[in-house]
Amino acid sequence: MNANTEIEQDRVAELVDWDDFRVFLEIVRAGSFNRAATKLQMTQPTVSRRMVRLEQTIGVKLFERDRRGPTLTAQGHRIFNDASVAQASLMRASNVGRNPPSLIEGDCRILMSDGLGCYWLARFLPAFLERHPNVELKIFGNSDGVAERRESFDLEFVFREPSASELVSAKIGTQHFVPFASCDYLEKYGMPQSVDDLAQHKLIDQTIYLSEAGVWAGWAQGDALSRVVLMSNTSPIVGESMRHGAGIALLPSYAALAHDNVMPINIGVQYRSPIYVTYPREVMRKWPVRATLDFLRSYVFNSKAMPWFRDSYVAPNDSWNRLLEESLKAAIGGVPAEAAQVKHVPTRP
Repeated sequence: MNANTEIEQDRVAELVDWDDFRVFLEIVRAGSFNRAATKLQMTQPTVSRRMVRLEQTIGVKLFERDRRGPTLTAQGHRIFNDASVAQASLMRASNVGRNPPSLIEGDCRILMSDGLGCYWLARFLPAFLERHPNVELKIFGNSDGVAERRESFDLEFVFREPSASELVSAKIGTQHFVPFASCDYLEKYGMPQSVDDLAQHKLIDQTIYLSEAGVWAGWAQGDALSRVVLMSNTSPIVGESMRHGAGIALLPSYAALAHDNVMPINIGVQYRSPIYVTYPREVMRKWPVRATLDFLRSYVFNSKAMPWFRDSYVAPNDSWNRLLEESLKAAIGGVPAEAAQVKHVPTRP
């Protein structure tokens, strides 16, 4: 492009009334000057004059005019496509101005245990995606080997506080593991009354950090430990097997909310597992990551609204379903009771 061409294009840009393109688009979509004039609340002669002015300014014949109505020329088709794209871009820009949260664009890569992601985080994802439709979450389970491949993640949820000095680490909640069994299993085999009774039951166990010892090892001894009938390193397999009556499994206390037709077993078996979120300090420069972490802290792991994530153990009770419902309402912008204290996702500074 030479200098004269650039000067000519600049001159045309100065002369164009860009609103004429809006009139042009409406004529094409309406199929006639009269219908376009009605839609635009203009007179038909005004619409016609606007098109003559636009054609003269850009030096292009847009329509062939006859008794059947206006028909786009070949160049008119090209300009219609370009003008449609430009109008769509302007509409997006206008929506961004009216809705600041939609400014958040990009992705957030999360590494999380399959159980925490499947049975807890997943129920809050519709609310998050409604709030942040332009954020793409990429969630990986840490039992599928991705951590060993040294892929980079923005947020990692772990059960041991990392020692790496370059990472920011914060405790985000506490899981309390207790025995669970399905109502069908308990009806068939009876409710254990003590740890010793486990010797008469089927146990489902889960390995930790790929070791052969499962979570039952610290509680069930001797004959009871020999009753382990199923071992897996995958939480959904453990949870679903328990739900379908295969045996008794140690699961986070919120399993009372995650599974239907199951019951916690109160025999003094209970242990805590803190949940830490870790991230490289620099990822907080990415607005999608900041928005995601704020949402997770405020709604998904809000221990004020959710007793199952508090440091001290609270046994599952009839109020938990109501508390969960209120937390979900808070996440989608409702006005719940306990969860009303949570903070909202900040707007872009």
